[in-house]
Amino acid sequence: MQLKSKPAQGSSAKAAGDFNYRSFHIGDWPEVPMPDGIVNQCDGSFGDGFQGPINLQVAGASYETSAIPGPKFYAKDGGCSEGLFVNKSTAWQVDLYDPQSEAGCNNLEMEWNGKVYVMIQFHWHTLSEDTVDFHPFAMQMHMVHLADDNSLAVVGVLIDTGGPWFKQNSFLNGIFTTGFDSQRMVSSPAGHPINPYKSLLQKHGEFWHYQGSLTTPPCSEGVQFFTAKDPVYIAAVHVTTFMDYLKVRGGNSYGQNHRPIQPLNGREVTVGRWAEVCPLLGEFPDAGDINPWWAHFVEEYA
Repeated sequence: MQLKSKPAQGSSAKAAGDFNYRSFHIGDWPEVPMPDGIVNQCDGSFGDGFQGPINLQVAGASYETSAIPGPKFYAKDGGCSEGLFVNKSTAWQVDLYDPQSEAGCNNLEMEWNGKVYVMIQFHWHTLSEDTVDFHPFAMQMHMVHLADDNSLAVVGVLIDTGGPWFKQNSFLNGIFTTGFDSQRMVSSPAGHPINPYKSLLQKHGEFWHYQGSLTTPPCSEGVQFFTAKDPVYIAAVHVTTFMDYLKVRGGNSYGQNHRPIQPLNGREVTVGRWAEVCPLLGEFPDAGDINPWWAHFVEEYA
């Protein structure tokens, strides 16, 4: 308990050491320099202040079902034949589409609310960024998507450890087995294209949806977030190895790279189901012309 003397009547002075916890989640991110034309929004004062990640309440919560049908996910030719594995110090990710680098696959698309988004990259955080009833999972994977109007959508998958070996996700175990070496192009196993949709999302699985932001500087808002309700499982050794990698690079002293949950600021969270996950038949939607500069920015900063 902290005891403070009462200020003299009529005085506007504050007692020495007064503080509160309203802004402790911000840190020094608002001062991180950005490229020309990019506004740093990490202090939460931009627009509605809908920053991410958030806590997703289950106990006692009653969410509205989204009036918009859930996303559809497509994988042309089964997915991507290769991906650019990138050591980013603060993260580790797989780049799929970036005209300014070696990554050139746009075979993975998400269609939602009249837009078609191309998967640009996917990466991991530990602990998970979104929490469920304030419980973090061991990890969270973010699949970052970009539309031709430069809008962003992120599909999040919660990752846990434990349980029998046959429940572990072979796709993720295979990815992490490659190790965290410097940047390199990795080809998928013969006949098994890189396809996180098929590997991680349950057919007609449920999700939470909210408007959020990038969870690293510049924390740009207006990002559509879809977090799958069904977690996946991996071997615990991959989590500890990833944390060891982060300890000596851009993670915190525990080897973690998650942003704390942010204030809701009155935003709405809805629930829904995936409309389709990798249908075998049907046309592959046209994503239009993806802005190459913005795609490269998303690779570097999302």
